[in-house]
Amino acid sequence: MQSNQTASDEASDTEEYPYSFYCDRRHQSFKPKEKPPHNNDWRIREKLKTVSVSLVLCLNIGVDPPDLVKTKPCAKMECWIDPFLLPGQKALEAIGRNLQSQYEAWQPRARYRLSLDPTIEETKKLCCSLRRNAKDDRILFHYNGHGVPKPTVGGEIWVFNKSYTQYIPVSVYDIQSWLGSPCIFVYDCSSAGHILSAFNKFAVQRDSEAVGANSRIPTEPSLEGLPQTYTPLAQCIQLAACRSHEVLPMSPDMPADLFTSCLTTPIEIALRWFVLSNPLIKNVTLDMTMKIPGRVTDRRTPLGELNWIFTSITDTIAWSVLPTDLFLRLFRNDLMVAALFRNFLLADRIMRHYNCHPMSSPSLPETHQHPMWEAWDLAADHYLAQLPALAANNGKTEYKLSSFFSDQLSAFEVWIKRGGICRSPPQQLPIVLQVLLSQVHRLRALLALSKFLDFGKWAVDLALSVGIFPYVLKLLQSPAMELRPVLVFIWAKLLAVDSSCRNDLLKDNGYTYFVGILSTSNSNPLMVPNLSEHRAMCVFILSVFCDGFLAGKQACLANDLLPAVLPYLTDQDSLLRQWTCVCLGNFWAGFPDAKWAAINSNVHVQLSANLLDPVPEVRAAALSALGLLLGDLDRIEQVLNIEQSIVVSILKCLSDASPFVRLELVCALSRVVKEDETRFIQTAYEVLDEERKNAMNNLEFKRTGNDFLRRSRSANIVSQGTSYETRAPGPQQSMHLIIWKALLTLSVDPFPHVASSASSVVDTINTSLLSSNFLDQSFSQWIESKKLKMKPSQLSSNSASVVTPRRTHKRSTSSVTSGIFSMSLDTPQSLKRSSSYVFSLKSFGTIMGLGSANGPTTDSTIRNSRTIPNSTIRRPQSMYASTSYRDTSVNSNSSPIENLTPPKKEVLSLEVPSSFFQWSCEYFAEPQMKIPEIDDPGSLRYSERQWRYIRNQKVNQSCERTSRLASSIRFGNLHSVMNHDIEGFQGERQLLFHPYDPYLLVSDSSTISVMDWEEQMCLHVITNNNPSDSKITTMKFINEEDFSLLMVGSDEGVIRLYKDYYDTDNVRLLTAWRSFSDLVPGRPGALVTEWHQPLGLLYTSGSSPIIRVWDAEEEMSVADIPTVNDSRVTNMSIENTGAILLVGFADGSLKLFDRRMGSDKSVITKFTAGRGSVLTAKFINGGSEFISGTTDGSILLFDIRQTEPVQKLHSGLQAPLSHVSIHDQSSLVACGTSNSEVSILNKNGANIGSIKPSHSFLNRQIPFLNGLAFHPKKLLLTTSSLSTLSFYQSDVSLVSNQSTGFN
Repeated sequence: MQSNQTASDEASDTEEYPYSFYCDRRHQSFKPKEKPPHNNDWRIREKLKTVSVSLVLCLNIGVDPPDLVKTKPCAKMECWIDPFLLPGQKALEAIGRNLQSQYEAWQPRARYRLSLDPTIEETKKLCCSLRRNAKDDRILFHYNGHGVPKPTVGGEIWVFNKSYTQYIPVSVYDIQSWLGSPCIFVYDCSSAGHILSAFNKFAVQRDSEAVGANSRIPTEPSLEGLPQTYTPLAQCIQLAACRSHEVLPMSPDMPADLFTSCLTTPIEIALRWFVLSNPLIKNVTLDMTMKIPGRVTDRRTPLGELNWIFTSITDTIAWSVLPTDLFLRLFRNDLMVAALFRNFLLADRIMRHYNCHPMSSPSLPETHQHPMWEAWDLAADHYLAQLPALAANNGKTEYKLSSFFSDQLSAFEVWIKRGGICRSPPQQLPIVLQVLLSQVHRLRALLALSKFLDFGKWAVDLALSVGIFPYVLKLLQSPAMELRPVLVFIWAKLLAVDSSCRNDLLKDNGYTYFVGILSTSNSNPLMVPNLSEHRAMCVFILSVFCDGFLAGKQACLANDLLPAVLPYLTDQDSLLRQWTCVCLGNFWAGFPDAKWAAINSNVHVQLSANLLDPVPEVRAAALSALGLLLGDLDRIEQVLNIEQSIVVSILKCLSDASPFVRLELVCALSRVVKEDETRFIQTAYEVLDEERKNAMNNLEFKRTGNDFLRRSRSANIVSQGTSYETRAPGPQQSMHLIIWKALLTLSVDPFPHVASSASSVVDTINTSLLSSNFLDQSFSQWIESKKLKMKPSQLSSNSASVVTPRRTHKRSTSSVTSGIFSMSLDTPQSLKRSSSYVFSLKSFGTIMGLGSANGPTTDSTIRNSRTIPNSTIRRPQSMYASTSYRDTSVNSNSSPIENLTPPKKEVLSLEVPSSFFQWSCEYFAEPQMKIPEIDDPGSLRYSERQWRYIRNQKVNQSCERTSRLASSIRFGNLHSVMNHDIEGFQGERQLLFHPYDPYLLVSDSSTISVMDWEEQMCLHVITNNNPSDSKITTMKFINEEDFSLLMVGSDEGVIRLYKDYYDTDNVRLLTAWRSFSDLVPGRPGALVTEWHQPLGLLYTSGSSPIIRVWDAEEEMSVADIPTVNDSRVTNMSIENTGAILLVGFADGSLKLFDRRMGSDKSVITKFTAGRGSVLTAKFINGGSEFISGTTDGSILLFDIRQTEPVQKLHSGLQAPLSHVSIHDQSSLVACGTSNSEVSILNKNGANIGSIKPSHSFLNRQIPFLNGLAFHPKKLLLTTSSLSTLSFYQSDVSLVSNQSTGFN
């Protein structure tokens, strides 16, 4: 119990966790995520304005309607005027003027027309006049029917005759005809619901008639089937005071036009109702509520603050209950409509208290019990508590501002800390926008808003929908220095999600805000701790501003963007360097003026230095920018020389270990090819013609056409070991030839997406070559002599790379067949060339023997005779087919390989478009302030990592105890036997145990079998997809103590890393690169590797005269150490600190290298291990000693301080030895011969176990030993024969397994 607690305490300390490599974002997603087009509904495309207002008052003061019985006392006031205190006509005019002034508070620029007790003729004339003047804008029609009968069921309202002796009905159908659309109607009368219902019925009828009439009109209809000039009546807005069967409130304490008062004077009526509803309020009269000091526009006064709070609360209520499109239409489109609907929410709350239910069209959900009304009551109570003192001193008493906005900001900040994970919209978001208007709370509100936007795209969409954009756009005009960092962050988040915001930056010159921050001449730089990160955000904003936006590029050129960002190419922050390169590329892409400015400033020279940057993203960004600098300029000598220097510099990236960088190299070279396509067609012919001449001169006619195609495609780059990435142009080698051979190299790149992209360029040029006049008759006859002679079975491939354990896995024998067109002979049948491309290959198919020899080749003949793949490279036969190339079970979450197969194209593309900018933009769309999931306590990945750490500690402690006893206890008890038969394979196997998980990896020449040795089963088989004439020579685990990766090296010099190698459905290629370009496949020990986890260094060598050191973090070669030996390297071992490297050679010699020394002084000691080839040499005891074993049977123990061995171990086996394995912890040595005799020794030379081959009565043949390996932790040894895997353990393990396991 105590040990478990100790392990848990240690696991809680994140510093104890080992550092993991190859887990950056570039390894999780190789290309930008496919996302649907961003919804720009927050932008109101056509804003409507209410330009005309008709105020129709049918009061007939002094005469009550015949169908209404009023209470006594009864409500009398109309527009806060008692009509009985003035003569009838004067009272009517005063009420009309007062109503107009109340509406003018919300829309002062509208044209107002009063119609007091009108006749039907006056009503018609007024309506027609308003529509004629308003044109397509909105009209407000306010109807007060307090002095006329209730509306009829058919939707008729009442007016008067000329002598005011009769009530004249006016149908709402007629009003629709007179006013048209768009309109907003306000009905303040009893039974107002009749008007609303009838209006909607007539609107549907009229709109249907318009659709029918439009079908007979030869004009283009709109999407709704209506004429483009017709505005549907159904879009009209209506506000009704009550339902069809309800009567208006008659409370004498309230005005008669309570609905109108709510819509036009909300603060006064709200305070009045609050006083009436709360009898405990003292010293406040109803008359006092009508005398609120201050102005609406001054937020520091009581009236201004109350109106500000009321606007915030009603906006919040509406935003929280309405759909986004309806909220934008009603609250963000028209100032008048927004004000009326805010006030309508208050009317709904107050009038329900009097048993009236206001109605609207479009209808709104119930909001009268929304919790935000309690916040309004608190604000009202705060004001009313001060009102007696304010009234008594005539405004001399200082008004104490409400804490409403501060409290709501605090609530918003609490939501961000606690509630952001649920993605439920925070109620306070509309209030935060209102707070931005206050200088007191502005900075705090912006900081809270920036934290909210950091939640991701969904948060940005919410903020845009609520109306944040105009606020943050206007704030760019603020000179306040303290706002700059947070505004930069907010704008970075907005543009990462919606790039259309850049148009507004251009209109208001907002982009100069960010250029000014970046300018080195800025006298007021940002005062923030992470200055480089904020500058990177500024550069990102300008990158989006320039991306495909010519007006933005021109504006940036005029405002000296180039000198402003150039100093940041050498900044210490890698993110800033990356985005500076990206910004420059977007700035001059397709913009010759910017390219000339860059050339005159020698920007390409500065960018070339970034091609050696230690961060792969920076190298890719620099390469992308240099590639975009090519082209679009006049082909004068200066331009040609500069472009040639750029090409020479970017070709250095051909040997880069990052697929990101190599893909950008393909994109850059494709632009060069596009600029001079004709010359590259000629170059392709020259390469092919050179192959033809070499073949004829060397009498290579006996070679198959398949081999010819392979060599013509690769141009001897791989097979003859030519490294074109470092070759300078010579007198007989033009720059075009160098570029073409680089593309040929990239077309067989080990990473599929890079290879397919380069192949599209190569295939396009070769297609043009076929249709050119370069191929004369003699050339065609020579090609005819090299017809492909392949069996139909060779034209198909295995469609699965991950096979089930019980299925016999048959390795494909087809090789890379690359020629004028590289035809993958082992690509799944589902991947075929499109028919349009097949038509272009008819002549080529006939020449190469793909069609009938007796007649013309048809399209069907080609389809039936062989599969034409979708890419020109040799497609991954298994691994990629199982994850991304197969048709079923593609994991949507799989990353680097997942869906990286190039899209099926009808026409090959010569220029390969780069998606690096889009991929880079996703960084700012993701949360920046959030703790990574793997470091967030409580998250799934954190819990899994903690569990792994505790599990590993237990395993280490248990194995350390058993290892101390292993040297004196018998070893050799048979643990288990597994059948593992791979048909046709008889070569050497690589065996690799995982130190903590129960996995054993067994390789043959091109596949890796993943075994669960505890469960005695084969999980699945991964095909490595190395060429058929090569084999797997090395396997290592990366990040073995965490989420481990599998590294596989094959003897053509390629390193591949697999993620989720143990998962049949999710196994995927993480990255791949060519460590050497001059290794010859098939040679013994052509590639040898050693991995050092603490430093993330990979040492590679073999049949190369150097040891190349790769940095996993930088994904590039950091050192080349000469072996100073004519023999090939057969083994490498690194001591714990990572400084001393032990290297064994085929001539039996051993050398110690210190990588900290210079390359000419790196060899510090030499040893002689024997006369045979070194099979293994490994450090023990922390690096002070090492054990070596050679094929001649010599097993020696060395002290690194002495050149002579300190101990000779005698295996008792007859030489030659075929395998030697050394246990990492116990220093046990297992050595075996090819006839399966194995001896286990301790480091003192004592034999503690022997394994003899077993014979059966029916099979007397001695099994062949082709693999031998210790478990790195447990005392477990496995041997591999042709068909079985045998596991042996020490007697110590029998006791250990009872108390310790791996599960």
